[in-house]
Amino acid sequence: GIALRKTFKEAWEDALAGDPESAFGGVLASSGEIDAATADAIQEIFFEVLIAPSFTEEALKILTTKKNRILLVQKKQLLPKKQFKSLLNGVLQQGIDEGNVNNWEESGGRETSNEEKADLIFANLVCKHLKSNAIALVKDRRLIGKGCGQTSRIDALRQALEKAKQFGADTTGAVMASDAFFPFDDCVRMGHAAGIEAYIQPGGSIRDKDS
Repeated sequence: GIALRKTFKEAWEDALAGDPESAFGGVLASSGEIDAATADAIQEIFFEVLIAPSFTEEALKILTTKKNRILLVQKKQLLPKKQFKSLLNGVLQQGIDEGNVNNWEESGGRETSNEEKADLIFANLVCKHLKSNAIALVKDRRLIGKGCGQTSRIDALRQALEKAKQFGADTTGAVMASDAFFPFDDCVRMGHAAGIEAYIQPGGSIRDKDS
């Protein structure tokens, strides 16, 4: 789960709501300082690792009451420009995907709203971190459904919609991000039937216009 909110307690609650079943025993990461209110909320479930730039003294007292829990302070660091993947008899070197949308092209029947665009950019970043084939469903800067590691893009979407339904998320007005182009319009049709009207994808299929 992931969410962007004004307070970290709100972000934690909305991120957890995305998939409370999978959160048990997991790893948590925060982009800002963990305070006592957030620590109290986090303490209600079992988890093993928490990563944050800093913790208040009150938060540390709360979070260190459980044995074998790992608290890590995220130091500022510059990400490398290249990454390396081992292959059979070789190594693949490639540039880091920073997740930026460098060339925004409106391709639908209407312009996306500012709210939709903010959600689409957020969804695109989230989708980057899922395993392909990957689909991310986002609403109000919160991941409400995800499908990843599937053998087809339509299966990834089915999984994402089922996850959203499982935890009571309303997909009407949500946006969809895909980590690769839609080879056919089936994902857009299925998404539209679920109330999704805005999509972000890299493009490049010979059938892009169908989508």
